[in-house]
Amino acid sequence: MRPVAFTFSGSVAVPMERVFALIADPSRMPEWLPGCRAVTPTPAAQRKGKGDRHRLQYDRDGRQSQAEIEIIDYNPPETYGWIEISGRPQERTLFALAFQGGATKVTMRDVWVPANWRAWLRGQLFRRRSAARTFNRLLQNLRKILTR
Repeated sequence: MRPVAFTFSGSVAVPMERVFALIADPSRMPEWLPGCRAVTPTPAAQRKGKGDRHRLQYDRDGRQSQAEIEIIDYNPPETYGWIEISGRPQERTLFALAFQGGATKVTMRDVWVPANWRAWLRGQLFRRRSAARTFNRLLQNLRKILTR
């Protein structure tokens, strides 16, 4: 199956370094990542960026789930991303930050490889709306946290 990808962007009225510092701090993910309840990060002394693994606990529509992510893109202050090792295996979430005249343009790309044609069809029907809603909530969370 071919990957299914969605890309969304918006802006936050703070410098790139502040946005990157927030999204790259695994202990703060529950503050801005919709549905994320808790994170068990790689111990701070062992963190190196790319290759770090973190366990996330989600609460989605009243259902609890867990995922383990591995950081696959770590280029401060421009790009950050992960791949899910467990939970939704092989789903990639990638962020690109760009200077936008006193603000930061945040672009999120979500890439998913469906397991079969049925999963692909469900993804086409429901996933785009869900991904857009998630990104909008994520962007609002970043704005609220960073512009206090």
